[in-house]
Amino acid sequence: MKIVLASRPDWPASVDVAKKTAVRLRLSGHEIVELPLDARAVPQEVAGADVACVFGGDGTVLRAARAVAPLNVPILGVNLGRLGFLTATTLDQFDAALADIAAGRFEVEVRAMLDARAVRNQNEFGRAIALNDVVVARGARVRSIHIGVRVDGQPLIVYWADGIIVATATGSTAYGFSVGGPLILPASRSLTMVPIAPHLSFGNAVVFDPEQELDLEVQDEPAILSLDGQEEHELKKGDHISVKRAETVARFARTAHARPFVELLREKILKELR
Repeated sequence: MKIVLASRPDWPASVDVAKKTAVRLRLSGHEIVELPLDARAVPQEVAGADVACVFGGDGTVLRAARAVAPLNVPILGVNLGRLGFLTATTLDQFDAALADIAAGRFEVEVRAMLDARAVRNQNEFGRAIALNDVVVARGARVRSIHIGVRVDGQPLIVYWADGIIVATATGSTAYGFSVGGPLILPASRSLTMVPIAPHLSFGNAVVFDPEQELDLEVQDEPAILSLDGQEEHELKKGDHISVKRAETVARFARTAHARPFVELLREKILKELR
């Protein structure tokens, strides 16, 4: 097989495991492409890989998804972290999971992603995809900001809040959940909008149809745009952030070793609330 081994260079355990795995799998006859996830450009040889094995936690998988999703390469997350919502196997089970993939005994689970487009003075100055969420929030000053929301071009509301989260179903267990948003099963294509600490504003989350497009207008500054909590950009008053479901999807390889989402949900979140 052609296998991508993705690691996080700032996490020694991730780098070490990836390097040792690369040596072992090359000796087994596999074609190996090593992908450090701090690279701006994804190596061309990643295209056409059978699977991208990502060593780390959920944050590492988020980085990998933004990098390899446009290439239609399925991701196998190998959990080295704590939470593990996006990882499908552990290091102990990795060889068995990889053998299942080589034998075709796996399914590809498709997850929706977000397409975020930043516009200033009618000119696009940035565009990116995100697997979890797109957040427009206040900057360094500890004060709420006004953010106008349009849905399919129609005005909906102006929030006075610390920010707004637009999340996928995958991201519903992340930042959105921590501020009171709903839990949505990952197969859903819906978009969820959750205000952060709204002041004298509508405080409930809103779930939108998959084909609807949101426009978030920044009416105060300083403000920031955050993608999956990992990539940030400064925003100015008058900037617009358009968010819609991306044409690109994230693909995850799921073998018999992957635990069902509901089981993970019960163990990692609902159990803590008892």
